[in-house]
Amino acid sequence: MVFVTTTRRPRPDDERWAATIAERIGAPVLNRENRSLAALFREQGAEAAVVVGPEGARWENSAGDRFRFHPNLSALRVKELRQGGRDALVQVAQLQPGDQVLDCTLGLGADAIVASYVTGASGRVVGLESQPVIAALVEYGLDRYPASSSALAEAMKRIEVNIADYREYLSQCPDQSFDVVWFDPMFRRTVTRSSGIQPLKTLANPAPLDQRSVTEACRVARRRVILKERRGSEQFERLGFRVEKEASHHAFGVIDVG
Repeated sequence: MVFVTTTRRPRPDDERWAATIAERIGAPVLNRENRSLAALFREQGAEAAVVVGPEGARWENSAGDRFRFHPNLSALRVKELRQGGRDALVQVAQLQPGDQVLDCTLGLGADAIVASYVTGASGRVVGLESQPVIAALVEYGLDRYPASSSALAEAMKRIEVNIADYREYLSQCPDQSFDVVWFDPMFRRTVTRSSGIQPLKTLANPAPLDQRSVTEACRVARRRVILKERRGSEQFERLGFRVEKEASHHAFGVIDVG
């Protein structure tokens, strides 16, 4: 069980966000009053909570592990693009202003942020995250995080976050409704290696990408379907992707549909 609460001295905005997050994840909102989180965990028989306060929204469990949203490398990637540099995903996806992108594995939102910056106000980036707590924290962070530039802030706010499993969402999409569709199952493994987001390994969905979802993505995409996987992964051949670009630890596979 997870519940939502605030810090001991919440602002009205914190209380509003707590109610919004609780509704999104289907969890109760508890009045913090002057009680400790440990006391609330004992009272509720719960092991984790989402806490909203002046420093943002965070997930915390009874062991003291914490996680809150941060744009991480996406901020550096956007800065690099603003300075005329290149980004591997942008190149592989052939992204351009006005494109419509479906990120089937939103995770912490880094790729979606970069895509939103490139596609701009005339584009659209939809991110799917099957785990409600992750989705809610990322959605909050995209709206509230104090970004280092207006360009980054605008890109973050444009992203549409959906709590949805891509296997179900794709089946409901019309043909050719997005220019690019991509999958990054690496997020599911990365959370088990990175100390900064280690606690999320209990929340992340470890389900492997399946052939039916790839087939549906090819129907939904107008131009390209992309898979990010570890370098040398057998998943590219198994699922019908052509490896187009490799980095030190990962590679991008492509299926051209347009």
